[in-house]
Amino acid sequence: MRKTLLALLSLTLIALADPTGSTLKIGQKVPDFSLTDQNAKKVSLGDFKGKVVLVTFLYTQCPYPEKCPMLAQKLGKTRDLLDQVESAKGQFQVISITLDPKRDTPEALKKYAQGQDENATNWTFMTGKASEVNKVASLFGVIYYTEKGVIDHNMRTAVIDRKGKLSKLFTGNDWKPGEVAALVRDLADQRP
Repeated sequence: MRKTLLALLSLTLIALADPTGSTLKIGQKVPDFSLTDQNAKKVSLGDFKGKVVLVTFLYTQCPYPEKCPMLAQKLGKTRDLLDQVESAKGQFQVISITLDPKRDTPEALKKYAQGQDENATNWTFMTGKASEVNKVASLFGVIYYTEKGVIDHNMRTAVIDRKGKLSKLFTGNDWKPGEVAALVRDLADQRP
């Protein structure tokens, strides 16, 4: 009970200090970061330079259907919509970073990725040391903590433009795949 109250107080204080819940502001350049992908290879945000990048945070054992599973489903639909737009093909990348690096090893992420879309070349799942994941998550205002073996977290989906700047930060899971696909398409049409 006390742990829950402290976590809620922390979330409240952070929200009051920064109403968007984000360290980065719209228009700021996103610092490069490197984590390990589902193929156990080091991958950096900079590897996708010149593309529009969606960055999300989830974990494979998430028990909340309205959180990570819904996010993965929406990302899949967004990718499907973008794959139908000729000008967007090859111009975007989805990065999903685990909030549970202890259990979400590259092997676990690979299995999870195959459950989403085993042919997805533009969807990378990433893990790393807990400190590395936390550093990246904090850039986007992601707050998470473990209680009784379950990770509770807020939801963030960041859209990074072709120049590497934060273009949009969706909070929660209320966004629609068509809305994000249209934004990605518009950003992909802009030259870096």
